[in-house]
Amino acid sequence: MNIFTIHGFDFPFVLVIWCVLIFIGALIYFRSQRQKNFADVDILLSVYTQNNTLYKIYLLSMFLVSIYVILLLAGPYQNTQSQEIKKDGIDIQIVFDMSYSMVAQDMKPSRLAAAKTVLSDFVSWLTSDRVWLVLFSWKPFQSVPLTFDYDFLQSFITDLDIEIIDQSNPNLMGTALWDGVVLGTDILIKNEREREKIMILITDWEANRWVEPELALKFLKKEGIKTYTIGVWKDEKTTVDVPLPSWFVQRIQIWGIDETILKKISTETWGRYFRADSRESLSEILETISKLEKSELEYEQFLFHTPQRQWVLLLLVFQLIVLLYIIGYKKIRI
Repeated sequence: MNIFTIHGFDFPFVLVIWCVLIFIGALIYFRSQRQKNFADVDILLSVYTQNNTLYKIYLLSMFLVSIYVILLLAGPYQNTQSQEIKKDGIDIQIVFDMSYSMVAQDMKPSRLAAAKTVLSDFVSWLTSDRVWLVLFSWKPFQSVPLTFDYDFLQSFITDLDIEIIDQSNPNLMGTALWDGVVLGTDILIKNEREREKIMILITDWEANRWVEPELALKFLKKEGIKTYTIGVWKDEKTTVDVPLPSWFVQRIQIWGIDETILKKISTETWGRYFRADSRESLSEILETISKLEKSELEYEQFLFHTPQRQWVLLLLVFQLIVLLYIIGYKKIRI
């Protein structure tokens, strides 16, 4: 973005010398004019009516040529001051629960559908932040690596389906919540430590696999990862139908999540815990997080020194063509 433009000359003393010479030439000219002793100059000029007009054009052309030559020697330039915006964003690790309980319909149309829509909106609000996405059920997966490509990320989130992790397989069923947190933390700390880093954990149930929450909390605190935890659930008790091999379906009952540990994780890592019981509340939560973590823009000024001789050269060439035409014109006598 151009802030302002300054024009000038690399060798302004050339212009000063030229002005002095013009002044001296003007004095000599006017002094010689006073010494003319013709009886009637008008009669003499009438003899050379045709040549008189061309002669004036000739003198003007010579004057303009001299101006352009002097301008070229003076070295015209243009200084353009530009402002570069440095986007000093943050790194955001989104750890997203894809366990089968996310298909529960206590949030309409389902917990997963509501979370997907709002998460996509959250990504659309970002401008300078890098984002990762880790999905987890029985085990965590880094599904989208570090990216500024918000369009791709939104498209990926929109296409998410509970079947992305085959939970009809008993070995993939469950909620390895803290495994996802550990993986997300490990990914964050391996990239550019000077950028601020946060984690957004979205889940709807308590962990029932592998890593203990205290171990995950210790890792988060050691690496200084600010963590926002979001519990996605509305009803204390609800049910979901879980498909089993051979086309069987098992209806299981699920209940509220362990808010105590989620609050502890967020509090001890300088974040906040939120409970989302509707699509609207989840949207407000993510909007709040985006405002809390709003990154400021830094500005750097740059001054560009650009020679501007081309336009003077074009004018000089044009004027020389005019001058040569006048000199070659058969009626002018110079």
